[in-house]
Amino acid sequence: MGLVVLAFLIRLLGVGWGLPNALHNQSYHPDELVIWSYAQQIEPSKLHFDPGFYNYGTLYLTLLRVASDVVSAYSGAEGWAAIGQMHLAGRLLSVLFGAGTVWFVFQMLRRRTHLFGAALGAAALTLAPGHVVHSRFQTVDVTAGFFLAGALYFALELFRPLRSEDAPEGRIRSDLWLAVASGAFAGLSAGTKYTGILALLALFVALGFERRPGWLRLAGIGTLASLSVFVLVTPGALLNTGKFLTDVRFEMLHTSTGHGLVFAGYPSGFLVHAFNLAVGFGAVMAVMGAVGLAGAAWRRRGWALALLGFAAPYAVLIGRADVLFLRYTFPLMIVLAVGFGAFVGWAHQRRGYAMAWVALGILGVGGLDGAGARGTAVMTAWMMGADPRDEAALELEKATKGQPDERVGVPSDPWFYTVPLYPDTGLPRSVPFAKRDEARRAAVEPQVVQFVPEDPDQRFDWDVRLLTEIAPEYVVFSSFEWNDVGRLQGMTGLDPVVRLQVERAAAFRKELERRYKLERVYGWPTVPVHDLQYIRPTVWVWKRTS
Repeated sequence: MGLVVLAFLIRLLGVGWGLPNALHNQSYHPDELVIWSYAQQIEPSKLHFDPGFYNYGTLYLTLLRVASDVVSAYSGAEGWAAIGQMHLAGRLLSVLFGAGTVWFVFQMLRRRTHLFGAALGAAALTLAPGHVVHSRFQTVDVTAGFFLAGALYFALELFRPLRSEDAPEGRIRSDLWLAVASGAFAGLSAGTKYTGILALLALFVALGFERRPGWLRLAGIGTLASLSVFVLVTPGALLNTGKFLTDVRFEMLHTSTGHGLVFAGYPSGFLVHAFNLAVGFGAVMAVMGAVGLAGAAWRRRGWALALLGFAAPYAVLIGRADVLFLRYTFPLMIVLAVGFGAFVGWAHQRRGYAMAWVALGILGVGGLDGAGARGTAVMTAWMMGADPRDEAALELEKATKGQPDERVGVPSDPWFYTVPLYPDTGLPRSVPFAKRDEARRAAVEPQVVQFVPEDPDQRFDWDVRLLTEIAPEYVVFSSFEWNDVGRLQGMTGLDPVVRLQVERAAAFRKELERRYKLERVYGWPTVPVHDLQYIRPTVWVWKRTS
């Protein structure tokens, strides 16, 4: 329980990162406003659970709507400030579910090894930087991971504990109860994020490993429980089947066709996710976790085979995709934390030279490789400190104060990554461009300029005419805008549309360096992982010299 409390407190630090303030009205996380908006379409008091949005299941959206209603009833805030408090309520849900996931990891290990191994395995997830950071976001991923961990836990409970004191006679739960519980949690996970349904694979392996009487019937009952719970928490699958299927197909197509420039030109998804795990979980702990699972599976430990029965197909699924966010690795982090704790527990029991592995495991949790406690401390400090976008905005406002003709140019449509020189920079792309552009044009001291042709639909990023025709005193952009086009320069075999964007960016950069000088860089160093850079993008400010 102490580790769960620690996990909760660690995730609570920095939970206010990027919320609306005096500089910007929208959250700095690009998905939070979208998710919140769809959650508001749900009305639990009227038994209306159809948000008209099914890229995800609706369980988290329903929980967010309930939390939002509580905030609305008691906060007294209005407008964007009220929405910010509702984001915070949704983030607190993620904090709770993130800490709860640690509890499930500990319990899975407590049945497999002794207290030290269980504690260190739970500590691995407690201090995994990627999991900690995302536990502070109002998004679905950590919540889905909690229910997934529950499904795995109940599946592994089908393997009877080795020590009677762990489960005295009369308290051992029946196979039927465990199959229903595992299936129900898989349904809850799928009702949050569809891939959670794969947790059933662990249940199937657990039931089939010892071929208990009626194991096929139990597998069917677990599956039925999963599907029933899924429909209960995502009733639109039946009540709005057309929209449900359309959005599910869109999500599947999205993961197989890429995410714009973000992952274009990347190597194999398996290599990318190995890097994501090294940064977000820790290379030392990930390797030890994989070895621990492989070793236990080699010795035909049913619990390890059950975990691998889920993890291997899931790893193939995300490794073959073209969208490669770090958050997709959270289910693997849960499994690796269990393998890591089992390996450390085994080494601790062997004593002798095996204690070197224990020492390495402790160093891994501490952050020997830059992850673990060390990585979490660094990223927490970033989230609790000033955001680079805010720092750049304050400096530019100071530099242009009293000079109403001073202009700051932006090379792309303002969004969450844009320095907030006016409050509505973060309006989502679903808002019509005319309305977003109206907010930009209203900015004064400094003016914010973007090259928009007579037909706004003909606009494009990195239009060199911003520099040659408007020639603002400053130009500012972030790593979200530059990193991908910069990375792809010189790369062959690019899609023609991608190549055109890269060539435009190269021409813009050439003209920028001719006319401007780099004035200031904010947010460096940062983490080279897209969905960790949310908390610390790099911002470049250039000043005109000619």
